[in-house]
Amino acid sequence: MKIAAFKIALLALTIAVGILVAKYSLANLNYLKVETYLTRWEHSNQLSREELNSALLASETMLNLHGHHPHYLNMAAKVYEWQAFKYFDNLSVSHSSLKKALQLYKKSTKLRPHWPLTWAYMANIKSQLGILDDDFYLYIDKAIVHGPYMQEVNLELSKLFLKHWGSSQNISAQIGVEQIKRALYFDAGRNELIKYARVIGKDQIVCIVDNLNREKDVAFQPLCK
Repeated sequence: MKIAAFKIALLALTIAVGILVAKYSLANLNYLKVETYLTRWEHSNQLSREELNSALLASETMLNLHGHHPHYLNMAAKVYEWQAFKYFDNLSVSHSSLKKALQLYKKSTKLRPHWPLTWAYMANIKSQLGILDDDFYLYIDKAIVHGPYMQEVNLELSKLFLKHWGSSQNISAQIGVEQIKRALYFDAGRNELIKYARVIGKDQIVCIVDNLNREKDVAFQPLCK
């Protein structure tokens, strides 16, 4: 009897493990699908409604199968950010998508509070929604605390500081300049930041910081003449 009971328990355990493995494998397949879409969109800034709907479905399936994975939550949030981008001319859809992305990012921070990019993404969404509340500044502070020298964080925060430069008394110019200086240290960040600054008419700020950097490093290639 004991042997039979042991075999039954072992069989049940094997089945349970098999179900979990299949569940997480399927979640990972959907994750890879979402990742493929996001990578392509980031390189082209072009996405069709069919691709977006496919990515949204894959994201939903991924989270239904493994909704406590912080990276999965971040990836799903990115899809909703792209939905907001796709429907930027429809404020109702765009804002709803951004709020959904923010909700997913918040869940991610509860599971992985020390990941700085998530905090930076949340601050960016607040900015897009035009809500510069206490949470907005908290998200910026969290991103700086957890990723002071992380290239992607420096770039995200530099864009936010430039966007709101002079329009918010709660944004420290000193901190903003420091983030810009760190973003300019990397070639990819320098090129992307100056392009963004020119679009919003804040390139003079970046040029000043860039020239100051050049004075301290003779090997530094200036962005602005």
